[in-house]
Amino acid sequence: MKLKTKFLIIFLLLSNIPILVITLFTYDRYTKLVDQQTTQVYTNVFDKAVEEANSTISNINSIAEIFQFYSQTDDSIVDELKKYIDPEYVFNYYDIFSSNNNIKFICQNLIYSSEYINGIFVLTPSGVNLGYGYGGNIDIKYGYLPFEDKWYQDTLSLEGKTLVTGITTKEFIYNAKPSISFSKALYDVYSREFLGILLIDCSPDVFDLSNINTLPETTMLSIENSDNYILYSNIDDIKSNFTANNTKVKKTTLDIDSLTLVAATNYEQLYKEFGFTRTIIIIIALVCALVFFVISIFLSYYLTKPITYLSKKIANHNMKAMLTSEKYINRTDEIGILYNEYNLMLKELDQFIKKEYENKLITLDSQMKALEAQINSHFLYNTLESINSIAEIEEIESISTMSLALGNMFRYSIKTKSELVTIGEELNHVKDYISIQTIRFDNRFNLVVNIDDNLLEYKILKLILQPIVENALYHGLQYCNYGNTIEINGYIKKSNICLDITDNGIGISEEQLHNLQNKLAEKPHFAELGQRNAQSIGLKNIHSRIELYYGQEYGLTIHSKKKEGTVINIKLPILYYQKKEK
Repeated sequence: MKLKTKFLIIFLLLSNIPILVITLFTYDRYTKLVDQQTTQVYTNVFDKAVEEANSTISNINSIAEIFQFYSQTDDSIVDELKKYIDPEYVFNYYDIFSSNNNIKFICQNLIYSSEYINGIFVLTPSGVNLGYGYGGNIDIKYGYLPFEDKWYQDTLSLEGKTLVTGITTKEFIYNAKPSISFSKALYDVYSREFLGILLIDCSPDVFDLSNINTLPETTMLSIENSDNYILYSNIDDIKSNFTANNTKVKKTTLDIDSLTLVAATNYEQLYKEFGFTRTIIIIIALVCALVFFVISIFLSYYLTKPITYLSKKIANHNMKAMLTSEKYINRTDEIGILYNEYNLMLKELDQFIKKEYENKLITLDSQMKALEAQINSHFLYNTLESINSIAEIEEIESISTMSLALGNMFRYSIKTKSELVTIGEELNHVKDYISIQTIRFDNRFNLVVNIDDNLLEYKILKLILQPIVENALYHGLQYCNYGNTIEINGYIKKSNICLDITDNGIGISEEQLHNLQNKLAEKPHFAELGQRNAQSIGLKNIHSRIELYYGQEYGLTIHSKKKEGTVINIKLPILYYQKKEK
């Protein structure tokens, strides 16, 4: 067989086999990618819908909390409602007028801040109806007694959980229009006395999800209650047909147990948009095969002459010389070009590895800063919410203290001179946080710090104590419902700095502790520059930062038993010590 024929066969095999493999691989990967992207888009729409619906429910629940918690002023809503607990007590018009005026300001602020709320009312056990209506000048009809009505009885049976009624026109409301209402039994949080029924009347678009549905023509979103009554649906906006063969359905229970979010997507309609690309892939593969066939014929003819000549030259040369010899470097033919290009490739590869390594370090630094920013923004959001509630409802001087402490914390968190701070600076940051929470929870817990003054000048990683103290307050003490003490102990052990954060709260079950320890044991990984992870805030966040900065032998250790409190140990190396000047 002639050399030209051999080259032709070789070139055809070398060109068409890769084309066939690449085409099959690309087609398969593209199909899987389409499936993944389609699922991702649908999942994103579903997750945003759940988040939006739960946000509305959270807003409704926060209104209910305002009506059943004591305040530090003389104008407490609970104290106002307790006047009407006795159904046999007779009240005059002035008493009711005074009570309505006392809660009118709060109701107005809540209604004006939520565009979908028509009115907020409290139906007391004595038959006195308090509240304020805004949308369409609505109000509870005079003399209305709800005690025998089904919605009232259903609300009582839920014992503090929220009842959601369908889109109906309430006959007991003046100027009523079709609306969705939320009702909840109010109880004194301390004595568990029944205070009345809170009724929040909302417009039908309270659960409107049209703004977050990016696939309105192919995805149906609906919210229904336990009686399969549809509170919201975008079925009128959908143009595609839904069948059992082309539709995938996803359901989830919202923060109100009786409500379910249902999402149905026509996958067949979504896939049509990607079908043309698959055809293009096949056409490109066929064109490439034809082009390589022509090129193979040309190359087989073109290469035979120089190869034959080269083989003769090689046969007459001494082959003991290595390719690294200078005579190959100085050649200007194809062999010289290959050698010089290979050397150039090695240099570029070395530069590429260096660049990639530097990028990894940059990514690590950026990721750690992003983790800090997430912790700060998460806490600042909760604190600002507390300040806002106090400003609008209580109007007390505690706002000054909270604002000052919050300012200190914010300035501390945005300092960028170094990743390291002294233990004393970190403790001051914790104390600012505790001063805010002490006001919020009315001094129902205390912080004990047992750290020798000699340790206060040691350097540690910034922003690792406050999130753990916050975790102990919210998850250990559970808003001061279990336990009342958080303790911080600091000491040197085996040439390491050890910081123990202890609470006497509810503790952690064995299963939860096992899952948490497994989470901490997961190896930290690098992410793209600037990437954010909404679930990274918490103990895993702190542990990952410590491992990334100091090494895997350092980090958090958790010890806890159910109803016996929790101890979180932070192990850090000794990096720097500076004795205070006297």
